[in-house]
Amino acid sequence: MKKAHYFLLFFYTFLILGILIHYIFELFGFQWQAILGNLEKLEKFVFFVFFLGLSLTILMLLIIKFVQLVTVAGIQKNIKNILAGRNLQASNQPEIDRGLERLATRLTVMTENLQKSENQVLEREEEIIEKERRRIARDLHDTVSQELFAANLILSGLAGQVDRLDAQKISQQLAGIEGILNTAQKDLRILLLHLRPTELEGRSLVAGLEVILKELTDRSEIEINFQHQVGRLPKQIEEHIFRIAQEIISNTLRHAQANHLDVYLYQDQHELQLKMADDGLGFDYQKKDDLSYGLKNIEERVYDMAGSIQILTAPKQGVAIDIRVPLLEGLEAKS
Repeated sequence: MKKAHYFLLFFYTFLILGILIHYIFELFGFQWQAILGNLEKLEKFVFFVFFLGLSLTILMLLIIKFVQLVTVAGIQKNIKNILAGRNLQASNQPEIDRGLERLATRLTVMTENLQKSENQVLEREEEIIEKERRRIARDLHDTVSQELFAANLILSGLAGQVDRLDAQKISQQLAGIEGILNTAQKDLRILLLHLRPTELEGRSLVAGLEVILKELTDRSEIEINFQHQVGRLPKQIEEHIFRIAQEIISNTLRHAQANHLDVYLYQDQHELQLKMADDGLGFDYQKKDDLSYGLKNIEERVYDMAGSIQILTAPKQGVAIDIRVPLLEGLEAKS
């Protein structure tokens, strides 16, 4: 209780006490002169007043405590009703009832907004998954499927003319089929590399990049140059940079037809730089919207880290992507 509440309690106690004494004097015909003139009566009167005042104070404290308990119990019950989605029960405290009604309304609105947000996230995830499925299906159709179809067509034609062809013609046809199948196998390996898990799986950023670059070397004829100088980084930044690098490597494999890929990863006191450049076909950057949304994902990840991205490219001039991410002081310690 606050000091003001104690003051009001004693004020009402003495007020009630004064009223009681006044009626007692009126009822029994007591005179103040007779009491004040007799020391023994005065002592008994003072003791009576003190005992009566103490009794009234205790009684009022008990009443106040009981009212508080009843009020708190009602609030707790209404809070449980709010959490359970049930209707509120009215009490004798309109102000508290209005506050609880506002709380219930806000909680309902927040719950609805949360459900809408979760639904939007799920819809976004399903949309991303569906886009990835369409992209994989398109890549399979444009590469492996057509190559296998071509190989199957040549084999069918060869099977129908095997009696009329000499050994040299048959050998040439088989060599062509072998080349098509090798190309299909290469394209399939590229797709498998793109579909590998995107997590670092407990590795550092450099170790993770070394793994996918080694897979790139094993599954393609691209020459890799990887240079790095990196210290400790926050895990979230490592994950973003790793996925960005993987997306760039995937685009290089599927679109660039490059012979060489340079990867530079450097960190100083204030920023992290990732630069990747190839000598492939390049593209018209002004028409980047026509590309798969992989490039947009890269840009979104960079902007999520408050970083910057610069893309230098032109048809038949290769692609160079320079990404810079600011590092705040003390951020390295948070992992």
